[in-house]
Amino acid sequence: MKSKLLQKDYSEELEEICESKRFEKEAQNLLLSMLYKVDGAYNDFKTVKREVPSKEEFLQIIIDIVRNYCREIEIARPNSDLEKELAKSRCKIVEEEPDNKYNKEQKVIFFPNEKVVLYSIIKAGMDKISTNLNLKDKAILASVQIGRCISGSEVIRDFNGFSWSQIISEIESIECNAIYTDLIYLLGEKYVNSLNSNNIEKLHNVINSELLDKMQKLATRFYLEYDEKQLKVVNENLNKDREKLKKMEKGQEYVENICKTKKELLNKIKDIDEQLNNPKELRDAYISYNKDLPNEKKIFSVSHYEEMIQNNRKSILNEIEEYNKLQNPIEFVKIKQEVEARINYFEEIKNITISDLQKCFFENFCKILDDLNEKEKLIDYIYKIRYLKYLPISKNQLMKDIIDFENLEKKTIKKCIEKNIITPISNNPDTDYLLLKSIFSTKNILIEGLSIKLSVENGKLISEIYDGDILDGTNEVILPNGSNIHLRKTKKVKIFD
Repeated sequence: MKSKLLQKDYSEELEEICESKRFEKEAQNLLLSMLYKVDGAYNDFKTVKREVPSKEEFLQIIIDIVRNYCREIEIARPNSDLEKELAKSRCKIVEEEPDNKYNKEQKVIFFPNEKVVLYSIIKAGMDKISTNLNLKDKAILASVQIGRCISGSEVIRDFNGFSWSQIISEIESIECNAIYTDLIYLLGEKYVNSLNSNNIEKLHNVINSELLDKMQKLATRFYLEYDEKQLKVVNENLNKDREKLKKMEKGQEYVENICKTKKELLNKIKDIDEQLNNPKELRDAYISYNKDLPNEKKIFSVSHYEEMIQNNRKSILNEIEEYNKLQNPIEFVKIKQEVEARINYFEEIKNITISDLQKCFFENFCKILDDLNEKEKLIDYIYKIRYLKYLPISKNQLMKDIIDFENLEKKTIKKCIEKNIITPISNNPDTDYLLLKSIFSTKNILIEGLSIKLSVENGKLISEIYDGDILDGTNEVILPNGSNIHLRKTKKVKIFD
C-alpha cells in the first residue's frame, strides 16, 4: 500500500511540473511511463546492485531534474534528421545560454523510449565540468557522470519488475560503466555521486595510486573520443611536444638556437617597454596596429591595446624563463624527461584496456573483506561479488571471463559461516564452498531466499540450490575414498540464517 501511495504522489508531482512547463502530451506520457517503470523495478535493482540511492531519493532526483533543468523537451521522430543526429548519443542536451552559469534550464531531446528518457533526464541534471580542471580530472569526472547516467537507466534497462536480464548492447560506454561501478564499490555511491569540479581532487587521496593511474588513462581515452574540442587541443599540444623533443635531441644546435631566440625575445620586451613608457609611442603603435585590420578585429581604445601588449609581455617573459632553465644542463634533462613523459602517457592511453583496470580494481576490492564483520555488510559483499562477475568489460566478455573469483568466494563463504550468517553444510570449508558456490552466479534477484538440498549419488555429493520450489542451480563434489567429510544437513534448508 505504501508503495502505491508513493507512486501516486510522485506521479502527480511530475504531472503538475509537465503541465506547468507545457510539455507536449507525448513527452508527458513518456515521462510518466518512465517513472512508473522505475517505481516497479527499483527494489529489484537496489537488491542486486546495492550501492544505489533509496527508491524515494531516486524518484525525487528525477522529479527535481525535470523541474529545475528541463526547460523544453523534444522527441526525435523516426526517420528524421534529428534521429540521425542522435544515432550515437541517443539524446542531446541543448543549453539556451551556455555562458550564463546561473541558467540551469535546458532543452532535452531524446528518442521515444523510456530507457532513453531516463538516461537523458539524469544527464540533464549533471553539473558542468569546469574548463579549469586538468585533463585527467576532467576525464574522470566525465566518466563518473556518464557512468551515473548508465547506472540510473539500468533500473528499467535490465529489470522489469520480475527478473534481472542484462542488455549489454544498450550500455552507452562500457568504460564509464566499469569506472563508475569500481568507484561506488570502493567508496560508496554517496561519495562518488557528490564528486564535482570543486572537489574531484579529493579522489587522489582515497584511491590506490596504481588503480587511479589506470582509471585516469582509461577515462582519458574515453573523454578524448567523447569531446572533439578537447581532442583537438590535446593533438595540438602533442604535436608541439614532439617538435620540441625533436629539437632538444639535437643537443648543442638546440642550445645555440635558444640563445638566438632568447635574444630576439629580449628585444621584443625592450620595444614593448619603450611603448609603455612613452604615451606618444604607445598611441602611434596602436594606430599602426589597427591600420590594416578589418573593423571587427580592430582594438577600439589605447587602453585596450596597452592591456594586450602587457599580456604579451608576460607571455614573452614566461618563454624567456623557460629558455633560462633550458640553458641549465640539469633543468634541460628534467624538461626533456617531462616532454617525453607527456608523449609516452598518450601512447599508454592507446594501449590501456578495461581488463587492465578491472584486474587492478579486483585486488583492491578483495582487501575490503578483511574489515567486514557485520552481517548486513557481508551479505552486501556477496551481492557485489555476484554483480561484478556479470559486469561487462566488452560487448562479448564479462568480468568473470578474465578474473578468477574462486579464492575470494571461498574466503567470503568461510567468513560468513564463522559469523553464523550462512548455514554450514559439512565439517569441511572447501566442501562447503563447492556446494554453495552457485550463489555467486545465480540470476535470482534475492540471494537470501535461496535454499539447499543435498544428496549422494555414485560417489558424488550433489547440492541443489532452490528458489522456493524452483531449482536454481546444481553443484557436484566428488568425494575421494576414505574422505572424512560429515554432512550436517540433508534436508532442504535455507542457506542464510
